[in-house]
Amino acid sequence: SEGFSATLAATGSKDNALVMRGGSTTELNSGLGREETNLIKLGPGIRKGADGKPLASAETIVIAELFKIGEKVNGSNLTVRGVEPAAFALRPKLKIVEGRQFKPGLRELVVGRSVSKQYDDAQVGKTLRMRGSDWTVVGVFESGDAHESELWTDVEVAQSSFGRNGYSSVLAGMESEQSLKGLGAALKADPRLNLDVISQQEYFSAQTKQFRQTIGILAVIVPSIMALGA
Repeated sequence: SEGFSATLAATGSKDNALVMRGGSTTELNSGLGREETNLIKLGPGIRKGADGKPLASAETIVIAELFKIGEKVNGSNLTVRGVEPAAFALRPKLKIVEGRQFKPGLRELVVGRSVSKQYDDAQVGKTLRMRGSDWTVVGVFESGDAHESELWTDVEVAQSSFGRNGYSSVLAGMESEQSLKGLGAALKADPRLNLDVISQQEYFSAQTKQFRQTIGILAVIVPSIMALGA
């Protein structure tokens, strides 16, 4: 339980705002149109990147099935994340440790270290087949957090390859924790939008809250039974 908490606490930042469709509990069941993402990026309190543009990444989430090394029957579902260039600046812990970063417009992937170690054809230089299309693995990254179990590519390529028209979420770097609340209030006040804004760290913590609570309960029950037995 403590291990999960530490991993999730290391994922994301309190200064990064994650914007999803109103009522969505995960990025996977959220959906945003192109116009909505443009309005989000113009919201107040978002930092400017090195290019002078808002430091924000509109991202698309797709689930793909991969086979672990040595297995050919039961595949595992993994997250493919289509990202914009700002995604890397918003996650400074993420570093390419083998190969290179993918090139926009090409079916290229960078994969998390844990994916590269466990799954067939997820190593640099190999071709990975996902949902009817072939992808070249060009890099491996380490981030020390939950992203290491993902595969990343250019968002426009992900949308065209997997038949997606919109985005799952927008990750935006805020000037401060207080400006995150200001962004949420501004987007809520816009009648054209139906959005929820939370911190990136808060989002990842919520994803496994119930699981961590279950682990915590078991950590009390099991030793209690053992103690009574003794």
